[in-house]
Amino acid sequence: MRFTSTAAFLLLTVFSTAPTFAQSLDDIVKAEKAVDAAWSQSPLRFRQAFFVSETPTGFGIYKQRPDAPFKVGDKLIVYAEPVGYGWKQNDDSTVTFGFDVDVAVKSPDGKVLFNQANFSHLALTSHARNHEFMLALTLDLSGADPGQYVLEYTTRDIASDKSAVISLPFTLAN
Repeated sequence: MRFTSTAAFLLLTVFSTAPTFAQSLDDIVKAEKAVDAAWSQSPLRFRQAFFVSETPTGFGIYKQRPDAPFKVGDKLIVYAEPVGYGWKQNDDSTVTFGFDVDVAVKSPDGKVLFNQANFSHLALTSHARNHEFMLALTLDLSGADPGQYVLEYTTRDIASDKSAVISLPFTLAN
């Protein structure tokens, strides 16, 4: 096999070039601090919230439920990704974050049919200010009549005075 000088030059150029990185670790840390600052100034919101077919096993690990009526007796499982929550600093250099959740089931015109304060308390303690946190909320409506409803979860941040509502219409059928 014979190389021409042009081929040899190209091979040397390709194989002698060390990979370069666009960002240093310091650049990444600075960017993360900027995200934390924007995060703390944001209202509490949900990046996404919807019904899932089974209990999610982690952030981004879910099976979204097809948009179809629930059968009477089915459990309603909601997956939600909050943004803008706070972190409580603990004495051991960890932070705690999460939510106290109230639930309501309403008629489509807003009449409250079921209401329970402090339905759920979801919290984690971490050494990091995690931005990937998901809520998995399950409601059993066994015995409810077929019809159209609206499920509302009022989420209250345990580390700030922020709150937000997840509102999902659904249908129960025989």
